[in-house]
Amino acid sequence: MKTGVIIAASGLAVGGLYLGGAFERGEVYNLSIDDTRSRLGALSFPQEVLGSAGGSDTSLSIGDSGNTYTWNVKAGDYSAALFTAHLTIEGPAQTRVKLDYKNGKSSSAWTDKLMSTSFMRSYAEASFHEQLDAALEGRPADQGDAMHAFAVHAAANPQEIREVGIATQGIFKEVANQLKEAQVGTYSGAYSQYASQGSARERMRAATKPNYEATRPMTDLRRD
Repeated sequence: MKTGVIIAASGLAVGGLYLGGAFERGEVYNLSIDDTRSRLGALSFPQEVLGSAGGSDTSLSIGDSGNTYTWNVKAGDYSAALFTAHLTIEGPAQTRVKLDYKNGKSSSAWTDKLMSTSFMRSYAEASFHEQLDAALEGRPADQGDAMHAFAVHAAANPQEIREVGIATQGIFKEVANQLKEAQVGTYSGAYSQYASQGSARERMRAATKPNYEATRPMTDLRRD
């Protein structure tokens, strides 16, 4: 639940954000399976939550059994992440919800590396969990608490910040190389076109050069 997010993000996460929580054994809500399905079907994610996974749009697919809800987070034509909720009945008015989060792929290997770092995965997992948890508990989502917890988490896990820094540096290098290649390609193309046409002075000289053959008399005017 909400308290579990704070505790886990404060440094108890092992192999995922929640130690034995929503992403491990799942959480039990005092809702029937039908009520749970109804709330998940109406669930939407704000842009800041989608952005935590590197996306800007999402689409929902529901498994044939009605017990698997998967949100495909999109970044253009790419699938940035998959956020899935698995439902099982615990009792007449209780449903267990186990969450799963998977990174997708983009057009940039360095961006994928950044989004797959422990810190960025935990950030996305906490953001999506808070939104879903609030919907199932019937309360407003409060991303502020999760973000505050990440400040504590970051201080306790500096190696995760270094991992993010390395990935970010790689992204900047990749962008710089792409810009350099684009500039070289533009210059090369312009120079080739210019060279094939010749300089303005050379083209003017060729255009105004007298054509002596054109003015040579057709009849031999020389006397014998």
